[in-house]
Amino acid sequence: MKFLKHWKVILTVLLVFAAGGVTGSVLTTIHFKRAFERGLKPENWVAQGMRVLDRQVNLSAEQRPKVRTIMEDTANQFKHSFGQAISESTTNLVVSWHRIDQELTPEQRTIHQRECQKVREKMKQAFNIDLPPQLKNETTP
Repeated sequence: MKFLKHWKVILTVLLVFAAGGVTGSVLTTIHFKRAFERGLKPENWVAQGMRVLDRQVNLSAEQRPKVRTIMEDTANQFKHSFGQAISESTTNLVVSWHRIDQELTPEQRTIHQRECQKVREKMKQAFNIDLPPQLKNETTP
């Protein structure tokens, strides 16, 4: 058990390794979160798309504004499509909540509606998305 004589060195190496792992995990999470948020913004698509396309094909001064206009139009179409998809999806979510409520006891329904309200608040806070209004029989505790 000679290695136990060097327990401080072994412990230090393990702590440094663990600290590196935690730091790497945190930084990776932050990086991917920011990249995901940037990826959701159509304005960023245009700028990134222009950089990539210009690097690949070396656009002329005449081509840049024309290509930018095409990319902006496409980004706006995507934005509109995503808006419609989110609107329809959130409506489906609220309808499913109402259907679930119909299967629950009054006590369960109260808990479920409280949890649904938490989801509403998180969606508003994190994504600035307002879920559709509550249905007639859905009440907020």
